[in-house]
Amino acid sequence: MRCPIPIADCHGHLGVHPDFPAYQCTLPEMIGVMDHLNLQVLAITSTRACYTDCPAGNAEVARALEQYPARFRGYITVNPYPEGQALVELEQWKHFHWPPLIKLHPALHQYPIHGPGYRPVWDYANQTGALVLVHTWDSDPLCSPLLLLDLAREFSRTRIIIGHSGVTWRGYHQALEVATQAENTFLDLTGSQSHRTILEKMVAQVGAERILFGSDLPFLDAAITLGRVMTARISDAHKEAILRTNFLRLLGEEG
Repeated sequence: MRCPIPIADCHGHLGVHPDFPAYQCTLPEMIGVMDHLNLQVLAITSTRACYTDCPAGNAEVARALEQYPARFRGYITVNPYPEGQALVELEQWKHFHWPPLIKLHPALHQYPIHGPGYRPVWDYANQTGALVLVHTWDSDPLCSPLLLLDLAREFSRTRIIIGHSGVTWRGYHQALEVATQAENTFLDLTGSQSHRTILEKMVAQVGAERILFGSDLPFLDAAITLGRVMTARISDAHKEAILRTNFLRLLGEEG
């Protein structure tokens, strides 16, 4: 399926995923998939940065941005360990995008998203009006969507993307509970599970303008999430907002 609307994708990756060790995908191959689907812009984070090595992983993103500046946007991935490194990374790579794009993965960092180790990052994000993509999972004590509500209220200048929207049916409803109470939160469709009628419910409860298309490329098939949006019982205007204009607006790249 080739989308009739050029897509702006809020959630992609670089590198090899430990759960898919045989799966290799070069940047030109990713561009080929993107062209096939009409995926114009993909915001990426490094898998290496999420798992073990933020400095090396963020350097991978920098090289991708240099090679394909029109096609990729770069998240700076930071970890609460070792203490102080996160702010160093944020300063070193702030040229990726402004306001900054920041990626946090509490499950892989093995640290709660509301813990004190992340507070310097939240302070930085609030001061800069950053867009922060947070990996979430249904009821996880480290990264349940429900943990983001107090953070969204305290750091109200930060725009928070609820990564995967909690993934499961219950996780989606937790993400919706947060989004209905905090207007600076946004729901990301990326995920390995599909739930019939959930997109229609999301549009009805929070409005299409706060829902973002995400694929998890190259580890998940972007065509699956694209199909979910294209076949949803929502208006064409809502589909265009979800597939393109919402994320571009957050990036400050409308038009």
